[in-house]
Amino acid sequence: MVHTLDCQARVVWPVERQVIARHYGRGADSKELGRVLDLACGTGEILRRLRTEFSCSLAVGIDLFPGHLRHAERPVVCGDGLRLPFADASFDLVCVRHVLQALPDPRAMLREAKRVLAPGGHVHMLVEDYAAIFFDCGDFSVENHFAQVTERFLPRGTDLYQGRRAWRHALEAGLTPLGVDPVLVHNQEGDREALAEVFRHWRDGYAETLAELLGVEPSEIARRFDAMSEAVRDPNRFTSWLLFALRAR
Repeated sequence: MVHTLDCQARVVWPVERQVIARHYGRGADSKELGRVLDLACGTGEILRRLRTEFSCSLAVGIDLFPGHLRHAERPVVCGDGLRLPFADASFDLVCVRHVLQALPDPRAMLREAKRVLAPGGHVHMLVEDYAAIFFDCGDFSVENHFAQVTERFLPRGTDLYQGRRAWRHALEAGLTPLGVDPVLVHNQEGDREALAEVFRHWRDGYAETLAELLGVEPSEIARRFDAMSEAVRDPNRFTSWLLFALRAR
């Protein structure tokens, strides 16, 4: 996950940063964010960028896995996002990124985000919907890979179509959604190699699980991800990953 989260940050952050500055930044230069919690911060890649590129009176991360936090700059806390070890109304901005799709009940985490949010504060959600990853490779098994695997993941508590449900989940958690910004990453702009590496790391992390779910050999899943990476690296083909930045009070 160290390399996966590094590559994802390198391709997503340049676009996401503009969203954060536009909606949450205060002051003349739109760089003041106040007290920030990065919920499920992973290895701290985005937490580090928030501290470097914005002005935060406090910026703390929390993650469930100690192995992630060994790579993160302090202050970070090892803890459960469903039972946050923070008082009510402790933060002005709570970031919930790349995690809701992996939870059986995303609303539980959003309720905790709401609890620790100060009056007038915001929750920033970067949500994923795996129907919104597009490859030009002429291979049906690759171009429709995520549609094929999504239903198989549901019994394991992972919803790869969570992005389209995030607005409703925010409402059901007691938040007030304010709007959605597209965060479009593609291979014709930005760090093409980092985007290709995202799919290589997904291959290394998930090939065996996906092979088991689909009843195919791991080599078939590896072949698909390698074709994804190849499509990204080809400047004559267009590959895109569309995420959604949902903001709520």
